[in-house]
Amino acid sequence: MCQKINLQDFLDAGYRQYKEVGFRHADFLLQKRIYDVIGTKYFLNIYAYNLKGEELFEAEARFSKNLKLFTIGVSEFQSVEEIEKIFEDLWERMCFDYQEKSAPPEKFFIN
Repeated sequence: MCQKINLQDFLDAGYRQYKEVGFRHADFLLQKRIYDVIGTKYFLNIYAYNLKGEELFEAEARFSKNLKLFTIGVSEFQSVEEIEKIFEDLWERMCFDYQEKSAPPEKFFIN
């Protein structure tokens, strides 16, 4: 039997929880900065919904390339690792631009 993904899985993976979700009708937002030594690649947004007592999650990331913005959403995934891999593969294969070319402060790096 497959274990269902939940809020704690995202928090354990370093996502920050926000109550403000903008125009979405989600219950809350989870967000993680995806970066490497060059800088910030993108932010991965997870919108959380509680429908009839069941937690549902929808993922979205905004990428840029040649000053054009692309928003890509995924609504079916089984784990935090799976959704992070989907977006990382997209970023690499599509050669999207970095959002920021300076690395985040040292406190964000794990030794």
